[in-house]
Amino acid sequence: GIFCIKKGMEGGSIMKCPFCGQEMEQGKLRSRGGLFFLPEGEGLPKLYTRREMEKHRAVYLPPYALRWWADYPAAQICRSCSKIVVDYN
Repeated sequence: GIFCIKKGMEGGSIMKCPFCGQEMEQGKLRSRGGLFFLPEGEGLPKLYTRREMEKHRAVYLPPYALRWWADYPAAQICRSCSKIVVDYN
């Protein structure tokens, strides 16, 4: 997978994946012992096990992923080609 970090991405607007053209899913990047994407409308898992994360449709990100945000940024994910677009503003 790859991160596309885009300044000023408007949260709430549906975006097409710039790589494959599929509609991207909205959510936020979160962290709790690791960085992960949590889809919009999903609550935080009680436990951070693989099974519980899958139940909430969360996607764990690689350990080298960026971690400098003070607030959890809006993000969109393409599950077809494993790409994430992150708003850094």
